[in-house]
Amino acid sequence: MSEPSVDNSADGLAILLDEPFRVLFPLGFVAGVAGVVPWLVHAVGWAEQPAGLVHGLLQMQAFELCIAGGFLMTAVPRFLETEGTRRWELAISAVLALVLLGTLVTGVWRDGQWAALALGLHLSIFCLRRLRTRGDDPPPFFAFLLAGFVASVAGPALLLFPVPELPRVGEAMVAQGMMLPFVMAIGSHLGPRLLHGHRGFPETTTPAAHRKLALFTAVGFVLLGTFPLAAWYPIEALFMRAAIVTAYLVGVIGAHRRLWQSWVHLHLLRGSFLAVCVGLWLAALWPGRMAGVLHVTYLGGFGLMTVLIATRVVTGHCNLEAWWDEARPGVTVPGVLIGLALPFRLLAERAIEWRVELIGVASLFWMAALSLWLVLYVPRIGPSHVTPD
Repeated sequence: MSEPSVDNSADGLAILLDEPFRVLFPLGFVAGVAGVVPWLVHAVGWAEQPAGLVHGLLQMQAFELCIAGGFLMTAVPRFLETEGTRRWELAISAVLALVLLGTLVTGVWRDGQWAALALGLHLSIFCLRRLRTRGDDPPPFFAFLLAGFVASVAGPALLLFPVPELPRVGEAMVAQGMMLPFVMAIGSHLGPRLLHGHRGFPETTTPAAHRKLALFTAVGFVLLGTFPLAAWYPIEALFMRAAIVTAYLVGVIGAHRRLWQSWVHLHLLRGSFLAVCVGLWLAALWPGRMAGVLHVTYLGGFGLMTVLIATRVVTGHCNLEAWWDEARPGVTVPGVLIGLALPFRLLAERAIEWRVELIGVASLFWMAALSLWLVLYVPRIGPSHVTPD
């Protein structure tokens, strides 16, 4: 059953500029589907095994960075009480996202890293410009965004120009260094609101808020420091990373606490916060199986959380509030499908003789989840669907 659209007399372009997620979310979800298609095609025997690097770049840059960019370009001007997105800023974001997607899908990954680097810089400058013209100070958790943006630029730069002493830092920065701070920043706002029913906004102008801002800035850069540290002290760096993220997501945000509503999608969202932590601890405890166990963080953590937060943004802004509040299938089913993908992906690391087939099944569930999201929400994401203010 579809929701009626709102006849909004405002100019459609003005709505897109006020809410850039309406442009960037669909691009991100298309990229998320494209990232697993080669594995599914390989599983049925129609193609050779795809390059794991390109798969990871598609998921973390073309998918995750597009969704994060759409969210931040919508939210940052509101938090800072400053100007919204300009036409050229939205156009550059969309063009860079399309170039990034096109180059990675066609396997020209080095050109893709130039596009990713440019997109990371563009989003960083977007936020810094709003910070300079702000009408209100940023909330303390915005400090983590700085670390995330540094990683979004440093990751592709180190892939393009690797440092011999730090051979895997660029790849790790892309895979984790950008998303972990973003999860800590965005989760600080949405976690308590969605999981525990908290309302209101944090203090921004008090001395205590400024001290928190400085503390979180330091924590974010200590977290980033674990990536180069891993070149010399790999196990210690992994444990440090897991401890920092867990202390914040559990100790500060309270991701483990009882939910305020027993909705399936809230259980899934809480599970995604905890999965981010669990995958990091598993990697520290079993570094020899790191590539496999980190899918708990990548798939059950980043992937599931991104889909659910994107769903919440769309339902909240596009006159679909009842979908979220009534836990309709359009909200819960994509998350459930991603939850089903995770055990198959993990089992693929143990049942080696069935590895290709199991990865294919996991890819099918992931692709079904994101394709269903596109079918359900893209028709309702246009500027004619606006939640009444």
